[in-house]
Amino acid sequence: MDEVIRILKPALIGAAIAFATSWFWYVQNLKSKAKERRDLAFSDMVRRTAELEKQIAVLGQAVQPISVAFQSMLIKELTHFHTPVMDDLMTRIGPPSTLTVEEETELAAALKERAEDPGQHIPQSEREAALMLPYVIRRAKAEVSVQNSLPEMRLVAITKVAEEVEPAEK
Repeated sequence: MDEVIRILKPALIGAAIAFATSWFWYVQNLKSKAKERRDLAFSDMVRRTAELEKQIAVLGQAVQPISVAFQSMLIKELTHFHTPVMDDLMTRIGPPSTLTVEEETELAAALKERAEDPGQHIPQSEREAALMLPYVIRRAKAEVSVQNSLPEMRLVAITKVAEEVEPAEK
């Protein structure tokens, strides 16, 4: 019996070492695959977040120009060579608006005068444009201020890093 154990002992030790080595590499492979899945999920999350940011930016660009385009149409309707002061003020409506509060008041008064002018040379469409423009200007400003106050979405990644602790010098 002792001879059988003496013969089988190296084989059992070899089998144990082979099993331990196989188990070690199996666990390492599982860890590697789990890390790959985490990395893939993280990169997918980053990609999807970037796509959402692009869509939000496109949506923001699509919403603002509607009121701005309408504002431009009204300004075009109201711009004439015989009203240089009002034309100058309308060129600075924006966005962004470079008009001061006094200039906005002056423009509002000029637009009101244009809408109420009893003269035959002012068409009805121009009178209506003069009535609508102050409201559209306020609407465009409100949209721009809301768009500028929206929170910005950012993705922040925090990775674990093994800290190397150096032994304190004595």
